[in-house]
Amino acid sequence: MHRPNAAAVQKALPDAIFVGDSAEPVYALNSCLEPARPRSYFTSATGYGTLGYGLPAAIGAKLAAPDRPVIVLVGDGGLQFTIGELAAAVEAKTGIIILLWNNKGYGEIKTYMVERQIRPIGVDIYTPDFQAIAKGFGCQASMIESYEQFGRELAAANKRNVPTILEFRPDAAFLKR
Repeated sequence: MHRPNAAAVQKALPDAIFVGDSAEPVYALNSCLEPARPRSYFTSATGYGTLGYGLPAAIGAKLAAPDRPVIVLVGDGGLQFTIGELAAAVEAKTGIIILLWNNKGYGEIKTYMVERQIRPIGVDIYTPDFQAIAKGFGCQASMIESYEQFGRELAAANKRNVPTILEFRPDAAFLKR
């Protein structure tokens, strides 16, 4: 998660709890996140394919620590495993912040296959419109197009009592700088 940078997120929300699903940026987060205190990082990204863990774990973390910001980093494939839990999060008024890494499939697995000259199978999945889905559940959502926008959206999301999806696409121009 060097982009969006973990240190920048921690600076903006210093007492945040981080939850990592099984996704490419979470593996980077595992090596660069230095939580300020214990019980501030929960992850399933251990190589066992626990897709879908992030959203329900983040809801639980927010219910356990309602005064702390809770940020979940999840990929588009993993979010689709448990996306219905957005209804529970809205109903429970859990203002979690969902950083959605949308690479339109199982990008990490596809890269692994291609690098080993294995024909990719089952990794280019249908990717829905997460912005529309989020709004349909009563959540807030934004497609992030710049670091400045990310900072503004992060601050606004932290004040809400409903989930906010901040969606990133790896091909976004600002991430390539």
